[in-house]
Amino acid sequence: MNSSCSNFDINFDTEALYTTNVVTAVVNSMFSLTAVIGNLLIIMAYQRTPSLHCPANTLLCCLALADFTVGLFAQPSFIAHKIGEIQRNFDIYCATRIITETSGYIASGVSILTLTAISIERYFAVYFHLRYNEIVTNFRTLVTVVFLWSTMTLVAGARFLMKDGKKFNTITIPILFSSLIITIWSYSRIYTQVKRHHRCIQDQEKSVRIIGIARCRKSIVTMIYILGLFILSNAPTIAVVITHKVTGYTRSVKEAYIYVSTIVFVCSSINPMIYCWRIPEIRRAVLKIIKIVFCLQAQTGSMMNNPALPVRVKEFQYWSRSKVVSLI
Repeated sequence: MNSSCSNFDINFDTEALYTTNVVTAVVNSMFSLTAVIGNLLIIMAYQRTPSLHCPANTLLCCLALADFTVGLFAQPSFIAHKIGEIQRNFDIYCATRIITETSGYIASGVSILTLTAISIERYFAVYFHLRYNEIVTNFRTLVTVVFLWSTMTLVAGARFLMKDGKKFNTITIPILFSSLIITIWSYSRIYTQVKRHHRCIQDQEKSVRIIGIARCRKSIVTMIYILGLFILSNAPTIAVVITHKVTGYTRSVKEAYIYVSTIVFVCSSINPMIYCWRIPEIRRAVLKIIKIVFCLQAQTGSMMNNPALPVRVKEFQYWSRSKVVSLI
């Protein structure tokens, strides 16, 4: 059997990990659908609601797009990867491993950089309140989003050009470490500023500024929820990566990778719930889209049951039903 798969470590121990592979494949098959539907609703709500077209929501939409990528590509390929491993089909195993790793790198990297961009955007909203609309525009935010996706796509592609994983780590680790430092610094400064302005409301100018800060306080808390969920879901992954470097790609390490990857994937289904829970404007826009979809389905059903429909439509119904019966 070929033991090379684009320089990825291989451990083809299918019998010992059979239960793990089956369980995680079933879990990902369920949450893949919820990730696609949930994040697609967020993206559609943003696109169809002009009032949501602001920098903060644009970055949230970028996060939703990254989670949508997980549900559409990473999780289905992960499921196919586990099936290929169970069937001991190395071609399927390797091809789906490449798709899972690549889409996972891109989605995770974009999420990390977007969370950093959100922390900077919130910092500007607090510290440059009067000049915020001048400094942070939706066009500049869209350019930033395109830059983040392009950067992480190039970084993920570089993984296959480097035979040594250590060289790849010299690219990714500084990016991740810098993003973490900037994010922590931004939120610490935001916390300090908000706390200071709550203590002093002496003159009218400061009172107006505090009102502006209070309005974005809820969005800051929402971002902290999302950031906290991201850190909690990815902390086990970091521990497994360190163990991998120390002990090698053993069966236990591989099993841990399978479970922590599933945890990270499941978070892509939870994030849309947080958006709808914490942000009323997005919640109303999503509910509006859901109502439109159900209304269209109801109208379509009533039209198809209308006896006044043309004969050709009735004939098409009969033809389509007969085809389905014949296929069954």
